[in-house]
Formats: sequence, C-alpha cells, structure tokens
Amino acid sequence: MCMGKYYSDSKMFSGEKSGTWNGGDIDYYGPNWLSQRRLARERDQFTCQNCGISEEQYGKELSVHHIIPFRNFNGDWESANKLSNLICLCEYPCHRKRHSKNG
Repeated sequence: MCMGKYYSDSKMFSGEKSGTWNGGDIDYYGPNWLSQRRLARERDQFTCQNCGISEEQYGKELSVHHIIPFRNFNGDWESANKLSNLICLCEYPCHRKRHSKNG
C-alpha cells in the first residue's frame, strides 16, 4: 500500500494529530486578500523569502504567508493582511515548515 494512501485512510496525521494542526483552516482572508497577495508577491519579486526559489523555477505561484497568524487578529482582516505581515514562501518545504510545530 502507498504510504500516502495509508496516512490518508488512517487519518494518522490529520486534524489534531497533525504537526501542523492549529485549530482548522481559515477559508476567507477578507475582501482585500487577493490584491494584498498580489502586492506581496510583487514586492518579494516572485521569490521565496526563505530559500530564494523564484516562481519561474518553482513552476507555480508561491504561497503568501501571514507572519502573525490571521486567526490572531480576531477577524480584523485589514490589519492581518497588511503587507508588513505578509511574506512569500514556496509551499513545500518553506511554507509547511513555518506552519509545523518544529518550524
């Protein structure tokens, strides 16, 4: 059996058992999220601010990470989405490391 399928079926690393669990996902980052995300990517020159890989090298758009987690702003999306609180990261491994308990 494929290890990924085993983990998926067993839910061994999902929800509260996951090293990246932090109370569940947030699906909506406010009405300015897409524009702020674009501005952060432009500011960071479409480059991961951790490892330096470009979107062109990575083959897709980079993630935009909230330095102070969005949930800490209690719904104040304007403050949460300030450019000073956003950073571009490749999804794997850099963004995932930031969200891990060991990251």
